[in-house]
Amino acid sequence: MKIEILFPEYANLFGDMGNILYLKACLPQAEFMETAMNDAPRFLSEPVDLIYMGPMSEAAQEKIIARLMPCKEKMQELIEAGTCFLFTGNAVETLYQEIEDGNRKIPGLGLFPFTARRSYLHRHNSNFLGDMDGISILGCKSQFTMAYGDNSKNYFAKAERGIGLNRDTPLEGIRQNNFIGTNLIGPLLVMNPPFTRWLLDAMGAKGVPLAYKDAMEQAYAQRLKEFQDPAVRMEKEGDTNQLRIDFSPKSWYNYLKSKMRRG
Repeated sequence: MKIEILFPEYANLFGDMGNILYLKACLPQAEFMETAMNDAPRFLSEPVDLIYMGPMSEAAQEKIIARLMPCKEKMQELIEAGTCFLFTGNAVETLYQEIEDGNRKIPGLGLFPFTARRSYLHRHNSNFLGDMDGISILGCKSQFTMAYGDNSKNYFAKAERGIGLNRDTPLEGIRQNNFIGTNLIGPLLVMNPPFTRWLLDAMGAKGVPLAYKDAMEQAYAQRLKEFQDPAVRMEKEGDTNQLRIDFSPKSWYNYLKSKMRRG
């Protein structure tokens, strides 16, 4: 079994490489191939059972779009053929039609007809509870973007609590054949043993036991109970990323006075 990790030197934010660490624990005999930015993706020349890419900075998104653009037809072919993909966080946005950044429009690979709109002054942070074919999906979001487009026929999970592509829809992410693209982070596979079971089966690893199964399922059950509790707040209050600093002389006088009191 072969698993390709795309551009891990860039696509490694939010601890989502934990997805790969967990897959390594589940599949110790599998070949894990790390494709660096200057390498040719292995999926171009050989069969791969899973193609993974994690979250990245906005600057890295543009580099990765340019790097993958010559591969778009092959990626479309693999998606249609049922190859497994897992793109987490903002990795999926590289495959959208475009990313809007103020007055700039950054073309994506165009594999999915969506637009991501950035707002650096408003970072969205929340938890997510949703359903994928009867599987409860848990995750977290931390993003500067909201996505727009119709995913009603190919969404990943329907939110029971939390938001979907944007605040106006409960439909989160993309699921097309065995392609999963989602803004959820977590890491997703560590947080969701039932979904990990689904992914392993789709990859052709049916019957392979989940690593640390009992502990994983206990943690999942506890977190699911918390996310289902109406008393648990799912979103951080406010969505601003701006620092609120008072530069008035009185404010600075009080600040210095408090520092002097502490010695």
